[in-house]
Amino acid sequence: MRFRLRYAVLLLGVVTTLAIGWPVGAQGLKQQAIGLYMAVIGKVTVAHVGQPVAVLVKLREDVYFKDVIETQASSRAKALFQDDSILTVGENSRVEVSEYIYDPANNQRSTILRLFQGKARALLGKLFAGRGSKFEIHTPTAVATARGTYFVVWIEQKASQKMGMNEIGTVRSVSDQGLEVMELQAGGTGVANIGSSGDVAFTSGGQTVVVPPGSFAFAPPGMPPFAPVNITSTAPAGVTGAIAGTEVPDVPQPESPGQVAATSGQGVEALAGAGGPLVPPSPVPLSATPLNDIYTILTAPAVPTAPLNAPLTAPLTAPLTSPLTVPLTAPVVPPLPAPQAECSSCAQ
Repeated sequence: MRFRLRYAVLLLGVVTTLAIGWPVGAQGLKQQAIGLYMAVIGKVTVAHVGQPVAVLVKLREDVYFKDVIETQASSRAKALFQDDSILTVGENSRVEVSEYIYDPANNQRSTILRLFQGKARALLGKLFAGRGSKFEIHTPTAVATARGTYFVVWIEQKASQKMGMNEIGTVRSVSDQGLEVMELQAGGTGVANIGSSGDVAFTSGGQTVVVPPGSFAFAPPGMPPFAPVNITSTAPAGVTGAIAGTEVPDVPQPESPGQVAATSGQGVEALAGAGGPLVPPSPVPLSATPLNDIYTILTAPAVPTAPLNAPLTAPLTAPLTSPLTVPLTAPVVPPLPAPQAECSSCAQ
């Protein structure tokens, strides 16, 4: 009897947990979001529980428990969850929100993401010390667990170029002119800790290694991970590709033509056939302005002359093309003396 009662309570708890955040269409339960998409690049689809086909993801749409997010080539998606954690799904990837429990009153957060293919990045800005709190990313052969850091998990799609390896299908550190080199086997799981603090526990093949900040580790399918290695510019292409393939810029995207037109006060029709962005009109060059439209203030003459005997009747702001109504009584330059007649003796 006691066993049946305990089983009934446990079953009730499981049903209650699964009901949290379950989308519409699953047993008629009310839809409850657990996050939203803060960036969508390229073609990204999501399959909700109870829906027969996947739909395109749009910016600011909600994320739900048990969603399966899938990206195509040159596509990415970034989602912000209620617990302030951020998930970025890289291109050609598929991730399921397998478990999500968020209880801020008890300082508890339990999240499990399943990475079926591709690569994903997680940023954990808050630490949750409540009982059972965890954040895990599972691949078919490994598990990465963290509590507060920034890390990338990926499934190697193809073997990287062999560097110093003497046996295909193994991952071992070897010495090549004092440098450790390795080969990443296809189907294996990699973990890169790109945060500045906090460790990532990486479990595969029944063994766990701790990946500190600034390092990565890799495990072939069903085998233990090798010792973590610092992330440098000479890291294998699988490592650098996973990190770069999950980056999403936080800067605003370039404005659309309609936004530019609205900002500059012009209509969108002005863009028709323009073939380029709108540019504010440049000022009219001074040489193109008629002289009659230019006004100036008269100043003292450059060459000292006799003062004017009569004031000007026209205002000083008159255009240059308007003549003065009263002539100057003294010329600016004295006239040349008149020629004198030659004497009779000089003429002879």
